[in-house]
Amino acid sequence: MLTPQQILDIIETLYPQIDELNVWITSDLIRRVMARLGRGEGVFLTASDEWQLEVYQAAGGHLDAVQREIKRWTKATDAEIKRIFEDAGIKALAYDSNFYVEHGLAGIELAQSESMIRLLEDTYQRTAGTVHNFTRTTAHASQQRLLKALDTAHFKVASGATSYTQAVQEAVSSIVDTQTQVIYPTGHVDTIETAVLRAVRTGVAQASGNMAVQGMEERDWDIVLVSAHLGARYGDGGQNPGNHFWWQGKFYSRTGRTPDLPLFVESTGYGTGEGLCGWNCRHSFGPGDLRHNPYAQFDAEENKRAFDLSQKQRGKESRIRRTKTKLVGLRTAIEAAEDAGVKATLEAQYTRTAKLLEKQNLDYNQFCEDNGLKRLSDRIQIAKWTREDARKSIAAARSK
Repeated sequence: MLTPQQILDIIETLYPQIDELNVWITSDLIRRVMARLGRGEGVFLTASDEWQLEVYQAAGGHLDAVQREIKRWTKATDAEIKRIFEDAGIKALAYDSNFYVEHGLAGIELAQSESMIRLLEDTYQRTAGTVHNFTRTTAHASQQRLLKALDTAHFKVASGATSYTQAVQEAVSSIVDTQTQVIYPTGHVDTIETAVLRAVRTGVAQASGNMAVQGMEERDWDIVLVSAHLGARYGDGGQNPGNHFWWQGKFYSRTGRTPDLPLFVESTGYGTGEGLCGWNCRHSFGPGDLRHNPYAQFDAEENKRAFDLSQKQRGKESRIRRTKTKLVGLRTAIEAAEDAGVKATLEAQYTRTAKLLEKQNLDYNQFCEDNGLKRLSDRIQIAKWTREDARKSIAAARSK
């Protein structure tokens, strides 16, 4: 069994890796946009067929570059995901093994159990495969962002709908305001951060659950203890698997042979997306004995408040990271701009965005202080955000 905090902490190392890819793609898009748009209006308004050739060359170059970067990124991310699963497996089995030994049964050593290693490897491979499928769509989605930004800018200027400077600014904004995306087979779109973190967190929970069930089946153990944490999702508030607060922190019967205990799968929805060890679930489970339950029962209102606060905190952290990514993109655009008017316009946009970041940071700090929450510095950092970036952002925010 893993604790909810272990499941939360165990994937923290993925944040900087996901940010690294997001920042890289944003910067590459901006460089290619500015190479076509930032050289001045006279260069920009070339003949239609020449413009289309430039656009397709840019789009093709970006697609190739992103695919190469994703290949490199995937190799590094695969290694990190594998390490995460191995760490989760060791920690989950440590709890279960100690429990069995205390009850006179054989313990479990991951390195010595072929069945547990196989379960862990199978879940890791499925999770890594899911991440690979996501990132295959990322390159094409990014290419479409570039094509749309370039064609829209050219059309607006050529038709007289907007000025050249405004068109460039809007093209840059369309890139920096949109995060790197993945597209599901259903057509649903998510940010790469949401998709990857959900897949890995869910995979870790499923691996822990699969190993817990295997251990209980091998020892014919019936009683199951489910973990609990303050801020569990409450769904519609009813007594159903979608209401994690309702079933957390309790004992269940795995097989139905322990009197007076509710059935494990039916009560918790284990094995379904909305239930225990499903989408983004931080709960885990393991063998129990009806005597020892370290998980406190929380007041329903207190739990709802904690859940709502955690959602608000995650939202504020995400917005700060997005704003920092925008600033990196705008800095790249400013450095690439050859037209003085475009450069000045982008510098003004950078200043406005820097002021927004300062406001967001102050708001985040005050929110955490007012609600007794820990300020999570790692959650508001992004890759490629250097001390120089921070210095420039602060200076711009405090300028008139």
